[in-house]
Amino acid sequence: MKTSLIVDDKGSALLEVVAFAFVGFGLVLTLGFQMLETERKVLELQSISRNAMRAHLLDPDSDIFEEVSRLQSKSRLLAEGNIAISVTCIPATCNNPGTLVWVELMAEDLHAKAFGVKSG
Repeated sequence: MKTSLIVDDKGSALLEVVAFAFVGFGLVLTLGFQMLETERKVLELQSISRNAMRAHLLDPDSDIFEEVSRLQSKSRLLAEGNIAISVTCIPATCNNPGTLVWVELMAEDLHAKAFGVKSG
């Protein structure tokens, strides 16, 4: 004789939806915090590039590399990491008035650029 066992599902669909929403919200919140931290680092890197360029344009004898290093040491987010610096001048000599100077900073797969025109 065959017997069949009927299992009653007494769980609540509402409980499952709430649990899934709780886990999903936690994942979205974690991702949001990670994106916020990355955005903070990008803004900090942009600030360093702009301020280094500004200092160099106000005092042409100052070194952009030393200024970036000084600003990085004061940064809370980027003080520990390495920042790669690239300086480009158009035309090639950076000391002439009217020269366009580009500074590009790269750190942790993040990029920031700033430019300025030398006055004479």
